[in-house]
Amino acid sequence: MEFDDEKYCNFSLLEKRQGQKIVLGLVNTQSDELEDKEVLLKRLEEANKHVDPRQICIATQYGFASTEAGNLISEEGQWRKLDLVHELAESLNA
Repeated sequence: MEFDDEKYCNFSLLEKRQGQKIVLGLVNTQSDELEDKEVLLKRLEEANKHVDPRQICIATQYGFASTEAGNLISEEGQWRKLDLVHELAESLNA
């Protein structure tokens, strides 16, 4: 589920997915701008209010496949985004 944009972020929808793994696409893949880790952690806390935290996984929005077609993200930016996802995942497991 893509939740990279707060205007589309309604975590109450997660309540319909009780008992299922949920992959939240919180990290935008369309630009090099790196999200604030603390903001993303707060969003994960909000998601945890609606489902068991053990159900939640974190990912990029929808991958980097569209970079050739016009998304302005560099290879270095892609690696920074993946590092951020890794850090967030580690936080979930702490």
